[in-house]
Amino acid sequence: MNTSIALIIFSSIAVTSCVFMATYFLFLRKVSKLQDLTLGLLFIVIAMRITKSIFYYVLPEISSLATAFGFLGFALIGPLALTYFSLSNNSNKALKTNQLLHIIFPIIGFIIILVNSNIAYDMYFLANVSFVSYLLITAIKFIFKTKKNDLSQWHKVLFYALISLSVILIYQLFGETISAYATGIALSSIVIYFLFFYALQSPSIVKKSSSKVIPEKMIKKITKAIEDDKIYCQPGITLAQFAEAIDAPNYLVSIATKKIYNKNFPEVINSFRIKAVRDKLSQPEFMNEKIEDLAYDVGFNTSSAFYNAFKKEVAMTPREYQSSIMTKD
Repeated sequence: MNTSIALIIFSSIAVTSCVFMATYFLFLRKVSKLQDLTLGLLFIVIAMRITKSIFYYVLPEISSLATAFGFLGFALIGPLALTYFSLSNNSNKALKTNQLLHIIFPIIGFIIILVNSNIAYDMYFLANVSFVSYLLITAIKFIFKTKKNDLSQWHKVLFYALISLSVILIYQLFGETISAYATGIALSSIVIYFLFFYALQSPSIVKKSSSKVIPEKMIKKITKAIEDDKIYCQPGITLAQFAEAIDAPNYLVSIATKKIYNKNFPEVINSFRIKAVRDKLSQPEFMNEKIEDLAYDVGFNTSSAFYNAFKKEVAMTPREYQSSIMTKD
């Protein structure tokens, strides 16, 4: 077996590992929908970029469509990575419409390469600049900030793996020989193998919640903190902050909360907040109280977040709920 065939097999298995991880996060994990969706898509676009390199190595006269798809995957790595770290840092955060602006450059670049593949090199250069820029923003906002955040060891490993990938892809772009290009493929594959095997050994990533036995002591800690101590009244309380407060690992608290309340952590917090507001709305002395003030008292940061959560939980607005209670009385 010559070196070229060995490289193709080696890198193809790496791409398969990438797709395997993407499938797991997209369809099997089901711990945090938005985070899992974003991480799954991140591995898909990484697989797209490496696949393009493999095809180009085997067939230098690669079609403009394949080149464009490789660019699309490459240009989406940065936006998806930033989104994933943002969602991981704040589990209560939701995606906003303006975040779709991040996909404008990848889509425009994809179209440009389809129309004129002669400027593909320039577009890939811009994609490299974009990737590095997104990594810098991620580092400043989430990795190197002094304030404690929700990011686990897995997030740090993923971040540094992405930095390694960016350096490799820059080297591959500016390498003037096919040997340099092949080296880039091999090193990119090694990064994927590393992430794959690290994920397999990380309990916060691959362990199934249904197989984990939650200690009774842990259950009591969680229920006491939420139901008795009313920790949900802390504005912006995150999973990491809650876990730190009861001295337990993030992933275990997430699993335990799901088992106890059949909801994920943000849903549990919002549910108890809504219940607290409902209790007050049912009391005559709060009849003339501003509903927004009641929401802020139980930990909501914005009135819009409160109204959306209340409507989702109760299927009516706060005033409608209060009127229905008063009518019954």
